[in-house]
Amino acid sequence: MNVFVFQSVPERYDLREAISPGAKDTWYATRYRNKMNPGDLVFFWMAGDEHFRGLYGWGKIISTPYLKSGWESHGVDVSYEVRFYDGLQLIILTNGFQKKSQKTPKREIELAKSRKQNYLKRRKKDG
Repeated sequence: MNVFVFQSVPERYDLREAISPGAKDTWYATRYRNKMNPGDLVFFWMAGDEHFRGLYGWGKIISTPYLKSGWESHGVDVSYEVRFYDGLQLIILTNGFQKKSQKTPKREIELAKSRKQNYLKRRKKDG
């Protein structure tokens, strides 16, 4: 499995609005397209001003790159899996661990969900 970082700029594609877990989208596949395969991991980075640039989520490639009609370039289809942006220009990472197999351990998923709920509860209380 390969891992890629896809970059956008807010004038062209604003990730603060775009990423919705479960949604599918097409991105430009320029550099390294010959190495892209379904199942590869993608992180979505937005460039630009220091107040909003950063990592906004991750997803998976769901097609091989193809010549996209009307683009004069190649595209690749992705599925958004996780959104990091919480609407306040923050990126919330709930958990990190080293995977030792393809399957994510249930306790790691539950820990991440618990931490997310804790954060959302505190955010609501504070503001």
